[in-house]
Amino acid sequence: MTGSVRADPDQRKVIEKLDKLWYQLKDYVPSADITKLDTYDVFSGLKIPSFGWFSKTTTAKQQPRNIPKSLYVYGNVGTGKTMVMDLFFNSLPIQRKRRVHFHAFMLDVHQRIHQVKTHHPKMADPLEPIANDLVKDAYVLCFDEFQVTDIADAMILRHLFEALFRRGVVLVTTSNRHPTELYKNGIQRASFIPCIDLLMERCEVLCLDSGTDYRKVERAQSAVFFHPLNQETETKIQDIIRRLTNSKPMRPMELHFLSRTLKIPEQVDGVAKMRFADVCAQPLSAADYLEIVRHFHTVILTDIPRMTMKHRSEARRFITFIDAMYESQVTLVASAENSIMEIFNAEEGKEEMEEEMRDMRDALDVSDVSSPLFTGQEEAFAFQRALSRLIQMQSTDWVRDELKQISC
Repeated sequence: MTGSVRADPDQRKVIEKLDKLWYQLKDYVPSADITKLDTYDVFSGLKIPSFGWFSKTTTAKQQPRNIPKSLYVYGNVGTGKTMVMDLFFNSLPIQRKRRVHFHAFMLDVHQRIHQVKTHHPKMADPLEPIANDLVKDAYVLCFDEFQVTDIADAMILRHLFEALFRRGVVLVTTSNRHPTELYKNGIQRASFIPCIDLLMERCEVLCLDSGTDYRKVERAQSAVFFHPLNQETETKIQDIIRRLTNSKPMRPMELHFLSRTLKIPEQVDGVAKMRFADVCAQPLSAADYLEIVRHFHTVILTDIPRMTMKHRSEARRFITFIDAMYESQVTLVASAENSIMEIFNAEEGKEEMEEEMRDMRDALDVSDVSSPLFTGQEEAFAFQRALSRLIQMQSTDWVRDELKQISC
């Protein structure tokens, strides 16, 4: 994607910090006794020892010295957090670096845990060999959209980050939340507090919040989002499909992954067509959406309804799908009941949602009634982020060349 950049003093402050870290990292390599730790051969089940002066391993209490401080950049949607991180990552002149959306990273970690437990069922802590493997691939990790909403992730992250920091890993991460707001009022959050403390200790925390959502700044748009749901909209969708597929017939397809089967109703040559009900009204997860965007460069998503607080489950899946498409730069063509600006209504259904949240709060014996988890703030914030991304995904900078000539 290409585009122009305008001066922004808030972005400049973050870039100055990233520039300082860039110079610290360009010649930085974790000390050998950190990266040459004992590991395990997943398939043979044998421990592979390190030799000689590499044989010393770093214990939980031993912290390596002279490690550059990590950076945690947070702020509202569309303020340029991802852009400045990508500038940093792309210019960093080292090989062992990795830039990944946080959803995709956690999926990778869960897959590694499953693999280790399958071949080493008696291993007490699978995160130690996993940390070894991660640091051998990359000792600079750049995470986009760091968020914690799942108890399993919360419990894993505490121990994983401890292991990674012990091995000299440096993090650069973006988030919409300050570290102290992560997993706010989540189940067993007390067990996650040490992870927050670790982030506060090992990261410089920077706020990038200029008040401007650059995704909403006026730019040339392509006609890829249609409403309302009528025959005219259906005709436009079919015309776009013909352009993208050269009129080839679309056929169903099955995606097999993680011992699962995901059915794609219609697809051909990297273009998939599906209804909102097929992918957002079903119990799909981030792993499913990541698998879809791995196979298709364009998604035709039809029949998107207007969503309120009463449709939180469907809305969250839709937002997760949007995040996956956005991160993988997938072109989205969509038809909806309402315009983009009217897809989400965070106020309608709020009273019913608040009653449900009161019942949940009482069941969990949670006293903080102002928590975003129970006030609907998390949903409203997620709606805002998705809306911002949907607007950007209509721009001519975003869509595939075959669709650029279809102007609004």
